[in-house]
Amino acid sequence: MILIAFSSLYFPKGEYEVQHRSVNACLALACSIEGKHVITIEGIGSSANPHPTQEAIAYSHGSQCGFCTPGIVMSLYTLTRNNAKPTGHDVEEAFDGNLCRCTGYRPILEGAQEFAVPDVNGCANGKSNGCGGHEANGCANGHTHANGHNHSGSDSECPVGCSTVECTAKKANGTCSVQNGSVDIEDLQKAKHRVIDQTKDLPFPEPLKQQTDSFMFAHEDGAWYHPTTLAELRQIKHTYPNAKIVTGNTEIGIEVRMKGFDFPVMVHVSDIAEMAGYEEVKGEGVWMGVGTSLTTFQDRLKHFIATYEPHQTENFQALLDNLKYFAGPQIRNVASIGGNIVTASAISDLNPVFVAIDAQLRVSSLKGGERTIAMKDFFIGYRRTLLQPAEIAESIFLPFTKKGEYTLAFKQSKRKHDDIAIVNACFRIMVDSQNVVTHATLAFGGLSPFTRIAQDASAAVVGRKWGPDVLDGVGEKVITKDFVMGSATPGGMVAYRRQLALSFLKKFTLYISHKLDTNSIQSTELSALSEIERGLAHGSQTYDREPEKPTTGTSPTALEGAVGSSIPHLAALKQVTGEAAYLDDIPRLANECYAGLVLSTEANAAIESVDTTEALAMDGVLGYITATDIPGYDPADPHNRNIVGPILHDEELYATKRVHFHGQMIGLVVATSELVARKAAAKVKVTYTDRQPLVITIEDAIEKGTFFDISREIRTGHFDARRREAEVPLDEAVHHVEGVARMSAQEHFYLETHASLVNPKKEDNEIEIFASTQNPTETQVYVSKVLGIPANRINCRVKRLGGGFGGKETRSVNLTCALAVAAHKLKVPVRCMYTREEDMAISGQRHPFRGDYKVGFTAEGKLVSLEVMITSNGGFSADLSSSVLERAMTHVDNCYRIPNAIIRGRIAKTNIASNTAFRGFGGPQGMMLCEQFMCHVAEYLGKPVEEIRQINLYKTGEITPFRQPLTDVYIERVWDELHQSAQFEKRRREVDEFNKLHTHRKRGLALMPTKFGLAFTARFLNQAGALVHIYTDGSVLITHGGTEMGQGLHTKMVQIAAHALGVPVSKIHLSETQTSTVPNTSATAASVSSDLNGMAVLNACNTILARLAPYQSHTPPLTWEQMINKAYFDRVSLSATGFYATPDLSYDWATNEGRMYNYFTYGAACAEVEVDTLTGEWGCRWADVCMDIGKSLNPAIEGAFIQGLGWCTLEEPLLNPNTGMLLTRGPGAYKIPSFRDIPVSLNVRFLSNVSNSRAVHSSKAVGEPPLFLGSVVFFAIRDAIKAKRREVGEDDGWFRMDSPATGERILAACGGTDAVLAKDVREEGRAWGVAA
Repeated sequence: MILIAFSSLYFPKGEYEVQHRSVNACLALACSIEGKHVITIEGIGSSANPHPTQEAIAYSHGSQCGFCTPGIVMSLYTLTRNNAKPTGHDVEEAFDGNLCRCTGYRPILEGAQEFAVPDVNGCANGKSNGCGGHEANGCANGHTHANGHNHSGSDSECPVGCSTVECTAKKANGTCSVQNGSVDIEDLQKAKHRVIDQTKDLPFPEPLKQQTDSFMFAHEDGAWYHPTTLAELRQIKHTYPNAKIVTGNTEIGIEVRMKGFDFPVMVHVSDIAEMAGYEEVKGEGVWMGVGTSLTTFQDRLKHFIATYEPHQTENFQALLDNLKYFAGPQIRNVASIGGNIVTASAISDLNPVFVAIDAQLRVSSLKGGERTIAMKDFFIGYRRTLLQPAEIAESIFLPFTKKGEYTLAFKQSKRKHDDIAIVNACFRIMVDSQNVVTHATLAFGGLSPFTRIAQDASAAVVGRKWGPDVLDGVGEKVITKDFVMGSATPGGMVAYRRQLALSFLKKFTLYISHKLDTNSIQSTELSALSEIERGLAHGSQTYDREPEKPTTGTSPTALEGAVGSSIPHLAALKQVTGEAAYLDDIPRLANECYAGLVLSTEANAAIESVDTTEALAMDGVLGYITATDIPGYDPADPHNRNIVGPILHDEELYATKRVHFHGQMIGLVVATSELVARKAAAKVKVTYTDRQPLVITIEDAIEKGTFFDISREIRTGHFDARRREAEVPLDEAVHHVEGVARMSAQEHFYLETHASLVNPKKEDNEIEIFASTQNPTETQVYVSKVLGIPANRINCRVKRLGGGFGGKETRSVNLTCALAVAAHKLKVPVRCMYTREEDMAISGQRHPFRGDYKVGFTAEGKLVSLEVMITSNGGFSADLSSSVLERAMTHVDNCYRIPNAIIRGRIAKTNIASNTAFRGFGGPQGMMLCEQFMCHVAEYLGKPVEEIRQINLYKTGEITPFRQPLTDVYIERVWDELHQSAQFEKRRREVDEFNKLHTHRKRGLALMPTKFGLAFTARFLNQAGALVHIYTDGSVLITHGGTEMGQGLHTKMVQIAAHALGVPVSKIHLSETQTSTVPNTSATAASVSSDLNGMAVLNACNTILARLAPYQSHTPPLTWEQMINKAYFDRVSLSATGFYATPDLSYDWATNEGRMYNYFTYGAACAEVEVDTLTGEWGCRWADVCMDIGKSLNPAIEGAFIQGLGWCTLEEPLLNPNTGMLLTRGPGAYKIPSFRDIPVSLNVRFLSNVSNSRAVHSSKAVGEPPLFLGSVVFFAIRDAIKAKRREVGEDDGWFRMDSPATGERILAACGGTDAVLAKDVREEGRAWGVAA
């Protein structure tokens, strides 16, 4: 499990006596923690006795899949150890290095803010901003929080504290036994501010309050040195000139894992006091030890800025500005100044500042002694410096600035917090008393292979008198003379990088002008001087609560945890304490081995040979597994066991003759340990021949005509040959628009990667499988097929998944099957868990889509006709692409009646990993296409798009293009209520007024609906089974066919059983999902798992209740336990299976007749954003969501909304068009939303007094429907861009803007002369990276 460890360091003479630092356990080398006090999640509490930080996250719904939870808890715990009175901002900053894919972050922050000290206004921050309503700044609503769950219901509710979850324990019960009866949730609710008794925390061990001794640790692959003096370090480097110096391992760890580097001799320098101190030189500056951690560096810079005159600390402020966004606290806690310098990254956050301020680096060696190098000369090439092999960097001199000297640093990245730079820079000038520039240094990172000064541009500034036009022509010199980039420059985004350089110069001009004369710039331009600041994240959730149900038996009380209660995840306390077991936590089995993957390094090429000699010669290697090891393998057999696939059997399990994409599995190396297996796999040499041109993008496929033999078509109205529902003539369309809309892929980024363990039993060819899969039955079926073993000998077990989102519906099966072949051959258990990079390269993503449309409409904007060709990128194999396409086609109408339509669909066949299911399953892509052409219609007519959306909304009884009549359509009510509660018209006026007053900032506003169909489009999948046992002590065990992956499915099933049986949830246990208990299950997917499995559980419970009916009327009344005991002695069966199949589903694509979906979930969202039109940076000020979800079983939608926000703004997978390699592998290159990317205010309301007769307990699905609503942020950004385009004189009509709205796309769409100049790039062939 990846978690964040907690280290305490003792410095007898340092600034701190004991330092508490969270660090990344996956990067912290074991040798580096010698002399440190390390506490993991298990050390601070248990589910029986949790630490307050663990309780807070658990009971605020802050843990869903739970895989990220230990790291989040440890970040919070570290904060509370360091700061007994943190502000709300301190709390948010503590999580800058953490990621979560399930929760949407708001519940985590809600729980964590219970430790923040409220200010005098009652807000948990130091600035009274971010609280209440929609206010981004200033505390609204009488200084009370908007956090928490608001609800309406009975009078016996428990009190709900500020920023805590709804209490499910009723006063009638007195206590809550949701978590095994160990914690009273009511007690947790009453405290609005948690105070931790730190005397109960683990104390710092006395033996560690000693200076760490020097030591050396030798191992078979090399040596680890731990010197404690500079003299020792110089001697080691003299002996081993190529030894790698390491402090936090933050860069080296990546090089070893991702790039395959090997460092036989490593030297850890974090305990060398001489390299961690500082020395002030009076009137000149400060010598700073380069072994200083970045966290300590930040603290020292703040101290200097507070100590010295402002004119002396411009350089220090520039450093501090960039450190603020340097990685996350877990990295800054261990990364050092020196590591950042000598790594010589072209996009280092600090090096441009060091270069610009003329910092000096002191280096030394045993033989050469000391010397000083100017940082402006230090970097000489990509990852190359003037440092000699035996030299070490000791300290760096940071000069004070003088009067008339000004320094400003910049950084722009994909994601503002915890992200590497796209471009960074630092500019420093000196002016005389007449404001004439006497010196200028313009240093850039990200425009060339190394950090350097723009010499021509810097020289051009000197001698100019400062004024508004002082940098005229300077920017052009930067991007055409000093830094010349072609279209294929590594890193891509060439036009964007060039434009950022121009924008930084413009910001610098305004900054200095304002410094020299506050009246020199217009008020409309002042916004360029500051960042988009966000207040504290907050929100609310408002919903109805069902009337209380009494318990069964004597003395009935309110049933705790019943359906409709917002109870925490049943495993929450286990997850926050590290007790929850995931697949890779399963203890090693006897004789267990590990499989290392041999993956293709080319695409669309023939395999000429595979040389395994070196790999097989390694100690601990058992063998190399390929297709030939599959029992009965015969490539000529029509039922070739090496061919798999969920719909079409069209992909090889092990590639044999040809590889189709970069990363395709060729074989496995099985060894006694993971380390040996991975090293051996890297030694397998594969040679290729017959390399063919690659088809990567949808446009490549269209050009070359490479499509799967799969197509779909829907015709309705006058386009239907039978003229069914041909009610609106085509000639009513007096206007037509045509266009193209494009959507990129999205990586699932579940926190737990694909993992599986296959254990061959000793008897009867039985196979036991532990898999992180959403599809146990398909796993069982395909292992059976590949091995030729009957399915009844194969048992697939799933305890929980660390996230899935559709990515583990089919693509998990291939890994398990491959391991099964190895385990079957070698007769040993075999395990494998993908690395993050392997997972992203192999397992596929959300399908990219392209829509070519023609829309006809009236003068008022009423839709008349739609003709559209929808093309998805399926990848190299079909997988589930046909079903994804079908859902996209049946959602291209979104919420709007389109009386005449031709909707065609096709699937591009390309040389990339097979794309697969992802939350929404094509629906979001279809709706995004729809909303793009709705914007096109509105802008053609010059009308607000909200007006066009509203007049076209479906009404009850109207018919979709796939001819399904709509019942219980609440979308107009949802729209109206949200329009009113969000005060849309008022906010529209405020946004427009803001835009008039701000040149470089624009705000945008959008309101948008959604309609999502619920059912598997493959009719046979709409079924589920369950098994319920009641034991003689009255306890209940339930099992069903769904898997728990964070969505709370098991919790909901327990609630349904508790509600049906009339017992508290503490009476019910659900252990795991396995194919030996509930067979022939459908995948946990399509948002219908609660509907299907819930009905099956209810069916089983009702069967048992019917048997217990005679005992319900017993006189005197029996307790539940007495009733069960009596039934047992009367020989009444207390076990039952349950089954459910969704009725009335019968759609036929050939005739466009029948019922496609069981029902629809409706919703709408409204959002406001602010965009920096000089950089493309944006922030969401607030978002409101209103949804019709019937009578929810246990409401939670924020995670889907934020995932949708990420899809349409931040997340963009890119591939190398020449090799097919996925470039955006791992969290360093691919960015999902973080804690600071969510709306500042996110308020959720569920429509009241609605029900759904077609699902369990009148509920509606909430897993996938909210995801598309996250794209309201995309359309709000688009609205802001329109304001900028009007201002710079661009066409006020339609403009194409594809999804996602990255900073690159935003800045390009804003237009203006800088955009034109930036796009003038030398053509060098295909771009470095392309979206598929």
